[in-house]
Amino acid sequence: MRWKLPFFRSSKKSNHQIKAFVKDAFGVSTRETSMYEQALRHSSAAQKIKPGLKNSNERLEFLGDAILDSIVAHYLYNKYPTIAEGELTKMKSKVVRRENLNMIGYTLHVDEMLVLNLGRQEMHDSLVGNALEALIGALYLDKGYDTTRDVVLKLLKQHGLDTKVHDDVDYKSKLHEWGQKYKRSLEFKVVSHRNEGGASHYEIILLIDEKEYGRGEGGSKKIAEQKAAKQAVDSLFKS
Repeated sequence: MRWKLPFFRSSKKSNHQIKAFVKDAFGVSTRETSMYEQALRHSSAAQKIKPGLKNSNERLEFLGDAILDSIVAHYLYNKYPTIAEGELTKMKSKVVRRENLNMIGYTLHVDEMLVLNLGRQEMHDSLVGNALEALIGALYLDKGYDTTRDVVLKLLKQHGLDTKVHDDVDYKSKLHEWGQKYKRSLEFKVVSHRNEGGASHYEIILLIDEKEYGRGEGGSKKIAEQKAAKQAVDSLFKS
């Protein structure tokens, strides 16, 4: 997807504008604006400062990407102690995928603060997501890891962090693999189905060896079954 913004240019932002932006976007105050100014400077508007190096946001983007990965990995590791490494990797990828970062960047109005010179080219969404990562790098250098972690997790949770990671884990398949391995019988049973305003609503229980281990509700059987399966996974595999 591209945002139709031909002829887009932006001039250097004042210290006051950058301070106000950082406060609005991240909820923190800063006296040092140079790193945030660099984080908002695309390579098309950057100047060479030494051979092979420009004062663009690319180095800060590299740092911010690593910090973001670390924050999300640490959060998922602590929140889901029973999930294996492969599943955690999938969950993390779901959260930090480019489309999600682009969306958060637009919500914070990063696009309005970007300094770039694209001529007659259109601005790609990825420029906004990249700048968001650069801003995370600047925030880390300015405020340290703990503040950056708190800010980033708050932003991600506001944009459905926990919902996204749940969508990425197939608890039903996980349980079926477990059942086959340990020769346990699994049955998902619909206990109620009704229409509410033209929309379906299911309530499903999960029976393991004819004993209830989970219960879930949702607008489809698939959603209700996943919720029931998650409840069972949390119960069976908790430490």
